[in-house]
Amino acid sequence: MTTSVAWITLPTASGLTLRVRPEQPGDGPALVDLFHHLSSSSRYLRFSKVMDDPDPRRVQQEAERLAQLGPPTDMAWLAFADLPDQPDAPVAGVRYIRTQPGEAELAVSVRDDMQRLGIGSALLQLACTHAQEEGLQRLTAAFRSENRGIWALLRRSPYPVTWELDGAEVHAVIDLTAQPAT
Repeated sequence: MTTSVAWITLPTASGLTLRVRPEQPGDGPALVDLFHHLSSSSRYLRFSKVMDDPDPRRVQQEAERLAQLGPPTDMAWLAFADLPDQPDAPVAGVRYIRTQPGEAELAVSVRDDMQRLGIGSALLQLACTHAQEEGLQRLTAAFRSENRGIWALLRRSPYPVTWELDGAEVHAVIDLTAQPAT
């Protein structure tokens, strides 16, 4: 039985066109590919731990676990683009996991060679819009204070963001009850 997947086409500020769809079972290989296109520095900033030479089986297992998650507590999308050396390449992912009523934790990953092209901003907008439509009031994110990329991304949030510094970690809250910036 074939299931139909709802694809979304998103333009980015750089002119790149993304094809985005919800994650689904079987997406483990795409998540592994995305992980392998993150530098050890990006992995550290994203996961808050050193991941220079992770066990390939562990990476595959975690990717398969993540690909199995889904509504109602988790929502995740994968973004694909045609690259010169890799057509239909997974270039980014965004997800949120509900942590309590009205709130979910947000995570965004963009492969290193595709950063600063507006991909993260397009996916942040998608996640915020979807979360608001699902009745969430807040998206939260915790990240290392030296993670300049996520600082820049959250400054471009369509909704107001508040920040709290806790040592080397930042806790950010995106207020989905406010009017989005136009």
